[in-house]
Order: sequence, then C-alpha cells, then structure tokens
Amino acid sequence: MNATIFFGSEPKNEKFYLTFNKTDNSLNYKYVNQIDSSKTISIRKIIQSDSLLFGFEKFLKTDKESYRNEKLNDLEFEFYELENSVTDGTGPILFNSDYGLLAINNVFGPTIIFLDEKDNELTEQILIALNE
Repeated sequence: MNATIFFGSEPKNEKFYLTFNKTDNSLNYKYVNQIDSSKTISIRKIIQSDSLLFGFEKFLKTDKESYRNEKLNDLEFEFYELENSVTDGTGPILFNSDYGLLAINNVFGPTIIFLDEKDNELTEQILIALNE
C-alpha cells in the first residue's frame, strides 16, 4: 500500500504492509512501514457501531456525505471525527470497512493518504475533501 505523507515542505511517499484480522466485535487494520517498522498505524472498527479506535482516541462517524471516487471503485468512505474534539486533534479520518484507511488528517502532525498505487490527482482530491 502506498502512503503519501504530508508533513513539512515536501510530501513523502512510503510503502506500508497492511494486515487485517476480524474478531467477534471488531475489524482490525494494521499498517506497518516496509522500511521502518516503528512507523505503525493501527485502526480498529467496532462492528455494529459508528466508531473507530485510533491510538488512545475514539472517533465517531459524522453526518457528512461520504467521499466517493470511481478510481476507488466508488466505495463510500465515511468521515470520522474525534469523539471529544480538540483544536489540534487528529481528524477527520476517511474509512471504509472493505478498503480500510484512506486518509488521516492532522492539523499539527502528518496527514497521510493510503492508496493502492500513487495517484497525485486523486491524492489532491482527497486532501480537498478532508479540509472542506
């Protein structure tokens, strides 16, 4: 999985391995950087709920219209925001249970977009959607 990371002046492209497992009550996605395994992102979707767990935070699905793009097989990516919103907090997160994590927006940290293949035009469209 290709990740475009926006932090600092120039975006970086890095490759991640995605592992997935399902339990009785959750879908678990783990993204591990192929070069530096300390760069790991874990997302947990609680089945039959509108919540995601990322780090120590809980994110709730918003009422915002889902993001779709034909390059992403017209899958619907839902917007998730921090349960207890803070000015410098992470979010929104764009997520679809079949695809996993599409994007994490972070005001003061890295914004990361995960695509199967690098696509600058699609990346730009996702960035716009994150910041609308």
